[in-house]
Amino acid sequence: MTFNNCTCSMDDPEKLLTHLRCGISKSIKRRTFSIEIKFSQPVTNFFINLRMVLPRRAGMDFTVFNLTDIEGCRLLSNTKQIPILQVGRIHLDHFSNLPKNCPWKPNVMYYIRGFRPNMESMPAFSFETDLNLWFDFVVNHSKIIKGFMVGHVQRRQIGKKT
Repeated sequence: MTFNNCTCSMDDPEKLLTHLRCGISKSIKRRTFSIEIKFSQPVTNFFINLRMVLPRRAGMDFTVFNLTDIEGCRLLSNTKQIPILQVGRIHLDHFSNLPKNCPWKPNVMYYIRGFRPNMESMPAFSFETDLNLWFDFVVNHSKIIKGFMVGHVQRRQIGKKT
């Protein structure tokens, strides 16, 4: 899987965020994404929305998952999670300093840096497709962070081409 785009925006009426940055590495061979956030005050309760879609050239797009109002503190502590999110969280720990429980402390730069998915942990597949991922970070009923990522899933080449 490669990433082609990672953007995010902030809509923060309560001024909880003091820093937000999202982007893709400049490496052409294997692009990774990074996200950095910093809060001005403790964040004790939040929710995450995640939606992953495989766009199709003809017909309707295929929605892999559309998860709304995921309780963020439970997600951080890895309790009562959907199995695909557990695998994602375990892999994410290698690239981030995200807390394991709430609250998110103020004036601490939290990050995911140089993330690239571990395709070994995914089930076998034999297709190539683009992938779109939308995410929201919701605090006090406000989507303070909105993000969008574009990637491409490709078949793994085994051996040399003849």
